[in-house]
Amino acid sequence: MKIVIDTNVFISAVFFGGLPLKVLQTVIAKQNEAYISPEIWDEYNDVIERMTKKYPSRLKKHLIDEVFKLFKVIIPSSKISICRDPDDDKFISCALDAECMYIVSGDDDLISLGKVDDITICTPAEFLNKMKNSDTANETKIGI
Repeated sequence: MKIVIDTNVFISAVFFGGLPLKVLQTVIAKQNEAYISPEIWDEYNDVIERMTKKYPSRLKKHLIDEVFKLFKVIIPSSKISICRDPDDDKFISCALDAECMYIVSGDDDLISLGKVDDITICTPAEFLNKMKNSDTANETKIGI
C-alpha cells in the first residue's frame, strides 16, 4: 500500500519506538511504500535536529538511514487548503499526488478529517489493524 507518514509518527518511531516504529517497519519490510515531498523531508530533518538535542541517546540513527533510502520523493502539484492547521496540508497534497491509500498520523488536525477523497487518515494503531485485517481477508480469499 502507498502511505504518507506524518512527522509526529516518524519522529515517535525513530526516538521512542512503539506502534509508530511498527509502521516504519512495514516500509522496511516493503509491505508498504512511503511517500514524502521535499517539504515533508525538510520538516522531518528539522524536528530530528531539535529532538536530537533533547534526547540524543534515544535517536535510532540506523533506522533513519534505512527508511530515508526507501522513501519515495515526489513533487506534489496539488495545492490543498483544508486542514485546521495549514502546515498539515502538505501531507494531504503528497498523498493525493502519490495516489496513497493512507496518511498515518497522530495529529488531531489531520485525524479529524477522517478521509480526503480516497485517502483514509488514521492513527498508527488503526493503520496496523487495517493491515492485519487486510492480510486476514487476503489469506481467506486465496484459501490459506
